[in-house]
Amino acid sequence: MVAKSQFKGSSATLAQLIEEVGRSGGRRPVFQYKVPRSVRWASTALAVVFVTYGAAYTDMSWRTARQVYGNATEDEQRSVWFKCKTFGPVALGILPIILAGGTKHITSRLVTEMKCLPPVKNSTVPRCQLTRHTPFLGRPVTLIRDINELSKNKTTKIFTGVGSQGMEDKATFVFFIEDKKAISFFNKFYIFSRSGSVIRNDARILDCFFNDVANNKLLNKSILTQILSRTSAKTQFHSNNSRSSIKNIVKPKH
Repeated sequence: MVAKSQFKGSSATLAQLIEEVGRSGGRRPVFQYKVPRSVRWASTALAVVFVTYGAAYTDMSWRTARQVYGNATEDEQRSVWFKCKTFGPVALGILPIILAGGTKHITSRLVTEMKCLPPVKNSTVPRCQLTRHTPFLGRPVTLIRDINELSKNKTTKIFTGVGSQGMEDKATFVFFIEDKKAISFFNKFYIFSRSGSVIRNDARILDCFFNDVANNKLLNKSILTQILSRTSAKTQFHSNNSRSSIKNIVKPKH
């Protein structure tokens, strides 16, 4: 584990870093992660093992069930309960298949890129663009959500102050982000690897994006929205009130 003192943060304040993200207009990723080949191959190999086991178990159970049913008396063969007991275990062969699909699905939820996009017309809420890849063909899939629709669990800690980017953790190597607008449970969560690269090597900005307002100790999300909206629209902060609202927000830790 990298020593905690090695995290230096970016040379700019957190507010200035957010301004930089807003000015990029989505051209510069906030987060990037390249899924290692070892992870992809390992998930594929594990899925193959599950599928092979499921097929072997189903075949063996079916053969055994047919033999037991063939040796049964006519009264037993007419019994519905006897048929359920005899052929029921065959259905358990579907469980390894489900596990195989789950293995590939979990890998496909790894976020490989995150960008911050300007608000849509007649809106002041910036958006997040998340990119992942499909389970089997590895094709990129992109999702766009308002920043208020993506959040982390209350107990999840993104910025830890440990490591070169400030998000290493002894207990976990990933963290989960919930999509509040997901159409199903299987599409509800996204996985971020702590070994991914963050803009300016400063994980505090991810805390700002994914923390709810009440739980955000680094920067209030309403201020985050204000900064991103103005900078993405290329509006300069000329008034003293606008400057004073972001001037001294969370300086880098040393």
